[in-house]
Amino acid sequence: MVQTTEDNYHDVLIVGAGPAGCMAALILARMGITPLVIDATDHAGHQYGRSDAFQSRCMEVMQSFGAPIEQLEHMGKKLYGRTFWEISSDSKRRTGFARFYPEFLDYDKDYSLAVRQGLIEQVMIHDTENHYEGFEVQWNWGFVSMELPKEKDGNSTILIKHTKTGEEKTVTAKYVIGCDGARSTVRRWASQFGAKLEGEPLPVTWCVLDAVGLKSDHPDLERLCILRSPKGIVLVIPREPINGKPAARFDIQLETSRYEATQEDATKMIKEIFHPFKLEWDEVNWWSSYDVGQRIINKYTIDEKVFFVGDACHTHSPRAGLGLNTALLESHNLCWKIAMVLKGIAKPNILSTYAFERHAVAKQLVTMDRRLVELYAGLEKQTMSDFSSDEATEWLTKLRLFQASNYAYQAGASIVYEPSALTVTPTGKTDLMAIGHPGVAIGSRTRPAVVTRLSDSVPVPILSQFDGRFTIYILVGDLTEPGALDRLKDLDAYIRESAGSIFHKFGFDVNVEEKQVHKRMPSLQIPTTHGGNLLVDGYTFGNASGYSANGNGNAHAKSEAFPAGRILYHYDYDDIPQITGDYLSRPHSLFRVSVVTTSSTSSTFVLNDLLPLLYPTADDQEDKKHSRIFHPAHFYCDDIPIISPYRETAPEAGVVFENPMHQKWDVDRKVGSIIVARPDAHVAMKTNGFGRESWESVEQFFSGFLV
Repeated sequence: MVQTTEDNYHDVLIVGAGPAGCMAALILARMGITPLVIDATDHAGHQYGRSDAFQSRCMEVMQSFGAPIEQLEHMGKKLYGRTFWEISSDSKRRTGFARFYPEFLDYDKDYSLAVRQGLIEQVMIHDTENHYEGFEVQWNWGFVSMELPKEKDGNSTILIKHTKTGEEKTVTAKYVIGCDGARSTVRRWASQFGAKLEGEPLPVTWCVLDAVGLKSDHPDLERLCILRSPKGIVLVIPREPINGKPAARFDIQLETSRYEATQEDATKMIKEIFHPFKLEWDEVNWWSSYDVGQRIINKYTIDEKVFFVGDACHTHSPRAGLGLNTALLESHNLCWKIAMVLKGIAKPNILSTYAFERHAVAKQLVTMDRRLVELYAGLEKQTMSDFSSDEATEWLTKLRLFQASNYAYQAGASIVYEPSALTVTPTGKTDLMAIGHPGVAIGSRTRPAVVTRLSDSVPVPILSQFDGRFTIYILVGDLTEPGALDRLKDLDAYIRESAGSIFHKFGFDVNVEEKQVHKRMPSLQIPTTHGGNLLVDGYTFGNASGYSANGNGNAHAKSEAFPAGRILYHYDYDDIPQITGDYLSRPHSLFRVSVVTTSSTSSTFVLNDLLPLLYPTADDQEDKKHSRIFHPAHFYCDDIPIISPYRETAPEAGVVFENPMHQKWDVDRKVGSIIVARPDAHVAMKTNGFGRESWESVEQFFSGFLV
């Protein structure tokens, strides 16, 4: 029997609670949208195996959420290096060693992080619970079909079914996101509109297994390792401990079809490749065989009502470790846009930029993966046993050269979105980016830097925490240059007085004190009940009856097990009330302004000229209060020197960066620049200079898509 009620409306229906679906829910919840998440499987099926590695750009995104990346790093296995081995009956030698990612890619986290999918999902689900009261994944509910609305602004009607009881329900939603994997039922439904995967499979079968309780005399199982022997090639990926035991993932090519492959075949082959090294394990807790097919969907969206994310819109091998990462970045790209449209902040046409931006990235992924799989499979030779020693050396050389040439893409450092309403270049053409050189291309990610916050002299990362806002970076260079400070004061006066300023036209000021603490400062520790027991910091406490809800649907202790004074919170600077008695401007709902000067924190200019502008008093005139520009918590000194990450690739830029943010971002200290970063931290636009004329182009940009 089908149940239909008016209560079954949801702004967004997310089909699939894998990493892509969990990321979509996390982004939406952080922006105040409450999605419905369904998954045709049960929670137990997500505990082990599947995707297993974060690359640098994805970790940078997770870092913008605060607590989640800290939890994942504590659980995961960091991979800084990879080794190459050749093994035969009379020889076993390491033929090469390489750093995972070179320093010139300019990431805070320049490594890969191995952590299993089940842990990733759990961390993201907990973060969503922190921002969405009563959030719960609806396990064992699958997508059946849907009917699109006849009106452009109408809602879709979706039929879902319980996979165990057979119960059916209809729900309505403004948007549907298909995150349900390579065998996506949402994509199958969309075939009536011409949606399909395009591409050809390769005649290669691979097997992957996770071995727990490893025992081996091979010296490189703590690194990502590629071993080649006459018996075949194996890729070894160290894992985080599983059940308190050392673990690793083994990935091999099989000469049988996936339907004939067995775990026993894979185990036998892996141990033969390792011989004469010893290799044993206690158990295999997950394994799978698969055929490689590089395919991509021809339609990322149906009428901008249904969107596809992750394996639902592209399939490829796991060789480059990019399936999980691409899926997360797609959800990251899509969902802040959906949230802005749902909240009436932005025009619906921004939703078209999702397919426009991410389809091009997926095409690059499929092309790269095809070449990588050919290298691993040795298709030029057709069989793995055809390699001579010289040919093996040539193969390894090709593989290392391939990896070196694709470092930037695998790390996510080379992605540059083409011009659109959300990415505006002066010429209308795609901005060029030189990897390993200073400069932020429009459409690319912003570069990390540490600056000194003037409100408390604390060194802080300049990249903003994700909260759905745009960040307007005003890099003013040396304010002691003639006319520089006057230009900044003039800009401040314009923003205060102009009725056409974006701060007056769009969004509103936020009174932090009106928001409940748990809404702006979510707790880090969320006890979870399991079978009547409460788990807190790994300890089990009787039953959960001694606990109460903390206002966001999660249990918190009323007893000594979890006293109120020990609840840990995480917060951004804008989450706490002002000490200054509200003489400074309040946080804005859409825009965050960060002003950065190259003047030193300890300079007489900062002491005598700048600080008086940052701290208005109760007796000051109104025109000295509530400044968007002169705000001590958002005014920074770019005065913490570093060794240049580009000293080998761009020696002309210098070995030491005295003002790293200006030098990394390639901003002239005598001219300055305004650089707008989108909520996903991609550069939306930039100007030459920071005066009123430059600001007008910023306002023109926002007027193009905000309402």
